[in-house]
Amino acid sequence: MTRFKHGETLPLETEHRALNASRPIRKTWPFGYMFPELQHDKCNLLENSPETVSNLRELGKSMRDPGEGKIHGIPAQSIHTYFGQFVDHDITLERASDAISLKDPRVLALEEVTKNIVNSRSPELELDSVYGPNLDGVLSPRDPRNPAKMLIAEVEPFGGLPAGKDPFHDFPRNPKDHSALIGDPRDDENIVVEQIHIAFLRAHNALIDRGYRFDEARKLLRQHHQWIVLDDFLERIADSNIVKLIRQRGPRFFNPPPRAFFMPLEFTVAAFRFGHSRVRAGYDDFNDKRESAPLHLLFRPSRRLTDDWIIEWPSFLDPEDPGRFPRPLDTSLTARLLELPPDTLPGKDPETNLAIRNLLRGFILRMPTGQAVARAMAAQGVEPMTPDEIESVAKAFPYEPPGQGQPEKPDQVATLKKGGFFERTPLWFYILAEAAFYSRGHRLGPVGSTIVAEVMIAIIRNSTDSILSECRWTPTLGSAPGKFEIEDLLKLAGVF
Repeated sequence: MTRFKHGETLPLETEHRALNASRPIRKTWPFGYMFPELQHDKCNLLENSPETVSNLRELGKSMRDPGEGKIHGIPAQSIHTYFGQFVDHDITLERASDAISLKDPRVLALEEVTKNIVNSRSPELELDSVYGPNLDGVLSPRDPRNPAKMLIAEVEPFGGLPAGKDPFHDFPRNPKDHSALIGDPRDDENIVVEQIHIAFLRAHNALIDRGYRFDEARKLLRQHHQWIVLDDFLERIADSNIVKLIRQRGPRFFNPPPRAFFMPLEFTVAAFRFGHSRVRAGYDDFNDKRESAPLHLLFRPSRRLTDDWIIEWPSFLDPEDPGRFPRPLDTSLTARLLELPPDTLPGKDPETNLAIRNLLRGFILRMPTGQAVARAMAAQGVEPMTPDEIESVAKAFPYEPPGQGQPEKPDQVATLKKGGFFERTPLWFYILAEAAFYSRGHRLGPVGSTIVAEVMIAIIRNSTDSILSECRWTPTLGSAPGKFEIEDLLKLAGVF
């Protein structure tokens, strides 16, 4: 790990530019539909009208959490809320033309989606957000003292290091604007995601210290990352029976050939946005310098990390600490996400309510309704939720234990009825509703679990160094044979 001062030109800047001088600008990959047959019947989509847009805005406004303390979280590790965001940044980055406008939304024609909506990230779990290249085709910088290692910077001194922490917990940065020199700059927008990214950089360097060459360490880390997603993450956020069935029998709805692989919009625009509902307004016991970390301070513009923001991971991994519990998956988001700072949003779009943003993007990009997708899964025993079932979720928040005076959401019921959304429910909202109905917000329901598990398993199968292309691949870097969870990654990185 190389030390350098704030504002100082990186020691390997010239070498790094030379290394990447011959690299082409990275290509793009396509998006498509997991259920393309649903696109040809307008009854499978939301009604295309100005009233639908107005009603979606009202629905987004109704998705407001009443405030922590009024509903209970779920006993789970909160790190997976942000690990999901890290995974998302590794496989998708939607690049669209000016055809998408949340200010004046209109449904795109199918040919417009094909032409204008492209993915700028490789749809593989290969850690290119960590190793690069970035959107300019530039690889992430190596440590000039040992080019087999990744470069990690020191945090900025401020309030003193938390107990037992070293200073190497920040990205190498451009000395002019402090932007992170990493594969995907979105990992620098949130302190928790940044620290997960740093853990991968440190884990790579730990493997080099064990005697592995660069390519060997990268392959091992990629494969163990895939294992975490397959055997740890999916099992915690989806219905484990559905995950096991897909692993045993293979996918039923998403199995494109490798040469024609694409990212399905039902996954990127709806299903994998479930994590927005799990985000808390803040996290207790952040470290011994900060008793709490409110959500608005975890999101920040690009700048050096100060030492008082190094995470104490044990509390993010403690499923017994109510001050850390993720929110339940339900049809609401913490108020902080409905009032996003305008300077954190891409482009010049004025919409700061994340729920409205998700709902309108689904409308613009022709998301089938939740009921249409459920009917398409009928062969797997999936049945659409009834209006009464959706209403039961919209009336009240999931509460543990149930039946103890949970706060109601009467405005959400009225909005669903007004928009006709009980019968034709926006897919993202439907996936949150079924999670609340079937498991009281602990994990995804049948439609959400099937989409997320099938796509993630297909991505792993399609990835460079795929663990599913090797016979009986098992992890070797964990504390127990055949086991490697995100906690083991943090231990390998020396941050836990």
